[in-house]
Formats: sequence, structure tokens, C-alpha cells
Amino acid sequence: MKAITHLPLMSLILSAGLALPAMAQEPAPEQPPQRGNTLEEIVVTATKRNENLVKVPISVSVVTEAAIAERGITRPADFLASTPNVTFVEDNAGEAYINIRGQTSVRNSDPNVAIVIDGVTLSSVKPFNQDLFGIQQIEVLKGPQSALYGRNAAAGAIVITTKKPGDTFEGNVVAAYGNFNTARASASVSGPLAPGFGFSVAGAFRDTDGPFTNITTGEKVQRFQNSSGRARLVYDNDGPFTADLKVTALRSKGGGSAYNAQFVGLPIGGFPGTALDANNTDMPFVSNVTGAFSEKFIDATFKAEYDMGWAKFTSISSYNHLNQYFGSDSPPYIPQDTGLAGGGTVQQYTYSDTNYSQEVRLTSDSANRFRWQLGFYILRFERDQTSKIGLDTNGSLPADRDTIDPATTVSFSNPLYRTTSYAPFASVQFDLTDQFHINLAGRYDTEKRSIREAASPAINPLTGVSYNNCVAQGQAFDTCKLSRTFKQFQPKASLSYDLAPTASVYASYGKGFKSGGFNPIGSRQALIDAAGGNAANIYVQDGYNKEVSTSYEIGAKARFFNRRLSINAAVFKTDISGAQQFQFQPSAGLQTTVSIDKVKLKGFDVDFDAMLPMGLHLFGGYGYTHGRVAAFAGNPAAVGNVAPGAFKYTLNLGASQNIDLTDDLRLVPRVEMNRYGSIWWDVDNFAGTKRNPLTLLKARLSLKSAHGWEISAYGDNLTNRKYYQEVVPLLSVFTVNYRGPTRSYGLEARVDF
Repeated sequence: MKAITHLPLMSLILSAGLALPAMAQEPAPEQPPQRGNTLEEIVVTATKRNENLVKVPISVSVVTEAAIAERGITRPADFLASTPNVTFVEDNAGEAYINIRGQTSVRNSDPNVAIVIDGVTLSSVKPFNQDLFGIQQIEVLKGPQSALYGRNAAAGAIVITTKKPGDTFEGNVVAAYGNFNTARASASVSGPLAPGFGFSVAGAFRDTDGPFTNITTGEKVQRFQNSSGRARLVYDNDGPFTADLKVTALRSKGGGSAYNAQFVGLPIGGFPGTALDANNTDMPFVSNVTGAFSEKFIDATFKAEYDMGWAKFTSISSYNHLNQYFGSDSPPYIPQDTGLAGGGTVQQYTYSDTNYSQEVRLTSDSANRFRWQLGFYILRFERDQTSKIGLDTNGSLPADRDTIDPATTVSFSNPLYRTTSYAPFASVQFDLTDQFHINLAGRYDTEKRSIREAASPAINPLTGVSYNNCVAQGQAFDTCKLSRTFKQFQPKASLSYDLAPTASVYASYGKGFKSGGFNPIGSRQALIDAAGGNAANIYVQDGYNKEVSTSYEIGAKARFFNRRLSINAAVFKTDISGAQQFQFQPSAGLQTTVSIDKVKLKGFDVDFDAMLPMGLHLFGGYGYTHGRVAAFAGNPAAVGNVAPGAFKYTLNLGASQNIDLTDDLRLVPRVEMNRYGSIWWDVDNFAGTKRNPLTLLKARLSLKSAHGWEISAYGDNLTNRKYYQEVVPLLSVFTVNYRGPTRSYGLEARVDF
């Protein structure tokens, strides 16, 4: 194994971990903690048990309820953008991709990071990328978590715990207004209904025009409106049985795919069209079609627990349903003459997802030296999807979103996806001594996937071939279906040693798994036909293989000086086989997923928190990832290229201070800088598709009262950097690019009661 660069830095940190705890134990008079002068004692649920953060042998970044309020966190980007070695990409049409330590999530493929809310794993990232409210704690787990959280947790997991009702009535109201006509509000209230029964109700609303205007139509292309709510009932009378019922619903609408297109030979605005340039954002929005996006989501979970003394039985049942639509002009998003002769088209996509899951587990008492957990998980996922390309007949989107109009529909597909997944899992934790611990976990996933192309086999009068691409390739309509079962054992093992009550080191090994899947049926044959029957260079299949990762990690965690300084550090090495990547196939107009044979990743991340005298809080983190394509039989020229989709490094530095104005009033200024290293967006590393390093600055100034109210002024991207948040290469001469947010600012008021 090749040595990881920057290893001397890690050695220094580990040495500090060995030395400084001893310093912290020297006899000294204990000072009573002052307000805001020590770090919170953090308990995490990363291993599905409540454990002290310092003792958990996993790299975990935690955002507590207090930090959520201080930082003004309202959406996932607000905390993920500051987490070392995390790449978060989102657009205004509901898409979101979370990449951790170089392991990527891509279009048309499953995520590589599990989203777990109150113990329930979401089947899609789409409903996660919404306003956050009523949150108790957020944990970002790095490295393979598949042994604990199963499918799609190969790169890590984000564990969110919402606030449970307590024994007293409490709540809060938050309202804010900023530039671009951005208004948002949230409120929550919780408390007891009767002895043993508690409730909570929370909701949020957001409405914004966004920073960009289409110069052709006047459309606010990144406009967005969202409303969401959550209701919860909890039964807990301090007996052996507890129950927790939660229902969440949200509704969103806004603009469609708000992308700029760069096409060599097509100058637009300040883009000369001579070569691709992922750093040239001097491009106006010029489409003649007003986009549209809408989304409805409902989720219900029921958790029941019974403590039998020797073990606790837990049952978690979940149901959710998502309806989503977005439509827009088709690339290259420029005004074109309408009608058949004009050549302009519009695109429309619909998704109807239904998900059922059930988990049962037995968990031993956490106070024992030998602790264990075993359980079983089953999931049923169904998706009804339509993709429609139609003629631009009048500069607007057709009202018939998911049906065929023979006069205007150029292409239409209706894949029906079904997934059944089940997995037994188990874990054991054993304290070999009071300081030396071993953790073993394993999970065996079996996932059966099927696809059926349900588009009409009728002949398209505009193209002369069947709407159904599978039928167009010569198959009978009844045979336009595929199924395949993927299986994978996912072990994880770790050893940890407590250097002191507030310091530990650990080493871990784990495997991660993401299931394979299907491209549109008939994709391979369509590409062969487009190549004149020559299959020699066609490596796209109608199905793609599973992705399996093997990871090794060494880390250290410590808190020093009576919980006034914390440092966490880890080095890692990950080998991926079957790394899934998105590729557009222009010869047949297909969006496909391909598997890269081998990708190798290595790097490190470190973060610190320091509470200094006079209420000064310093914090920061740095992550570095070196990723390369090691083998790709389908495209040998890509071997040695930078693995796409992740920043080379991330750097976060910030400071805040509590300034007491009076006995009742505090002023809290906060400033934060995030720097992101260069990033490539495709496995081919096409010229002009590398974004240069980027630095963003944000600040917040809060006036807080001891009587439960506060007023804050905030600003993001204060230097007004112009950049692309995402670049999607379609050809070596053609990309579609999503603009990152420009400078934003506003005022926020909060009342706690």
C-alpha cells in the first residue's frame, strides 16, 4: 500500500493525543464552567446506541441543537458545506448529491450516503434537501456505515434526530426576510398531553425569487416555494414500553432546470464559444421557455420499543410517497423557432415513488462489558417514472406532463422500477479491558431489482419508430423487462483504545455496497445501431453492476483543558470496484450509468473546536482526498484521471464570540470561511470541465436576550463570488452548468418560549 501523503501531520496529531490528555489530568483547582466557555458534552447515536462522541470509533461531525441555532442552519447545505471532505451539490429541481471522501452519488443512480431520520433510512435524497426545523442533532458519519445502516451507506451516513416532546410546554418561532424577496418562517411547539403522553407540532415556510432572471422571458429561474409540517405523538410513562408516531408532509414548487449550456461554437453572453470553461459564469439565461417544478411528499413512521430487562426490542415501520415533476427547455437552453421546422424542444420528467420499510432489532444493555445487537430489515420500493421530449410549439410547457401527444411528442419513456431488499444484521461490542474495545458488525443485503418499460409500442409519427425504445430495438412489448438480484456481505471491524477519559484512538476496516441497476431497456442496441452496427467500442449495457468499496481508517479524538479544546483526525484509504458514473450518450440521446472497474482514494480529515477566554470560539477543519481511476476496461484512456465529483480539499475556518452587553443581553458576532479545492466533473477529465478552487465567506451578528428572544443579521457569499455549483459534461464540447448562489443577506428574528 502506498503511503498517504501528509502523514506527518497525522502523526503529529496522534502524538498530541498521547501527550495532552496527561496534561489535562495534572492536579489543578476545578473552575466552575462559565456560560459559553466550555464545549458541550456530545452523545451520538452513530452505532444505534447512545455513546459519547469521543469513544465512538467512527469519524463523526456533529451539529447540536445549540449550534444549529447559533449558525442559523436552515437547510442541509448550511452544515454540509462546512464539513471536511464532503461535497454537496443541489439544484432548484429537487436534485441533490452528497459525496464523502471521494465516493460519489451521481444522476440516475442510488446515493452513496444514507439519510437516517429518527432511525428510518430514506429511500431517496430528494425529500432530505428541504428546510430543517425542530432538529435536536445532526451527525455526519464518514466512511462505510453499511454494516449498521445497510444499502447506500458505503461512503457514510447523515443521522438526524428530531426533537422529542418533553414534560413542559415549550416552542419557538423564527421569521426572516432577505434579498431576492426571500421570506422564511418556522415554528414548533411541544409538551405533555397527559401523564406519559407528549406531542410536538412543527412547520416551516420558504419563498424566494432567487438571484437570476431570464433576459428573454423575465422568469426568476431559481424561484422556489416550500411549505412543510411535522406532527408527533410520544408515549413514555417510564415503563418498559414506549411508542413514537411521526407524520411529515411537504409541498414545493418553483422553476425547472435552471442551467446554462456551454457549447463550443455557440457564443452566449460573455462565453465566446471557442472552448469549454467551467470557470466562466458570464452567461445570461436566455431560454424562451418558462420552467416549472412541483413536489409533494408524505412520510409516516411508527417506532415501538419494549425493554425486557435482558434486551430491548425495537420495531420501526415506515411509509413514504413522493410525487415530483420538473420541466424546462431542452439543452442548450436557447431561443429557437417553434414548431417542427424550428427544432426547439422541451423536456418533462415525472416521478412517483412509494416506499415501505420495516426494521426489528434486539439490543442488549449498554452497561454490560459485552454488548450485542441483532435484527432484520426489509424494504419495498416502487417508482413510476416518465421522461418526455416534445416540440416547442409555443414557448411554453405542455399541460399533459406524462402522456403522449402524437403531434408534438418526439420521445417518451415510462420505466417502472421495483426493488425488494432484505438484510439480517448483527453487531457486538466487547470491552477487552476498561480502555481497550473491539467492535464487530456485519450485514448481508439481498436486493432484487426489476424494470419494465411501459411506454406505448405505437409508432411515433414524428420519428417513424416506436415510442417504446425497447420495441424499437426489435423486442416484443411483453418482453421489455429485466430483473436481477444483487447480494453483498458488508462487514465492519474496529479496535479502539481510550488514552484518557476524554481521548481515544481507533483503527477500522469496512466494506460498503451500492446495488447495481438498469439503464433504459434497449440502450446497448440503440448505441450499436448508432455506431453502424460496430459494438467494439460500446461498453454501455442495459444493466450496470453493483458498487463495492473496501475502506481502512485510523483516527484519533480528544478533548483537552477541561473540555475547552477538541481535535478529531483520521486518515483513510478506499478502493472501489464498479464505481458508478453518469454518462450521456449523444448518438442515441440516452442518459446512462456506467461502471468504472476500479477507483482508488486516499486522504485525511481533521477538525477542531476551541473555547477561549472572553467567550471566544474558534473552529475549523481540513479534508484532503486523492482519487484516481485505476482501471476502466470500457475506456482505457481514462486510467490515471482524477476521480470525478469530489473536491481535492476542503478548508473551513471560523470564529464567534459571546460579548456580554448587560446581564440580559449578549452580542454574538460570527464569521466563517470555506475554501473548496479544484473539482473535475467527469471521468474523461475533458478540457474546460475542471472548476478552480473557490473561497466563500459568510457572517452572522446576533443580539440575544436572556428572556428568550434574538435578532440576527446574516450574509452568505459576502464577496459575491460567481461560480458553477455543478457542471454536467454531455460531450467533450458540450456541458450544462448550474449556477451557485450569489451574495445573499437578511434579518432574522427568533423567540423561544
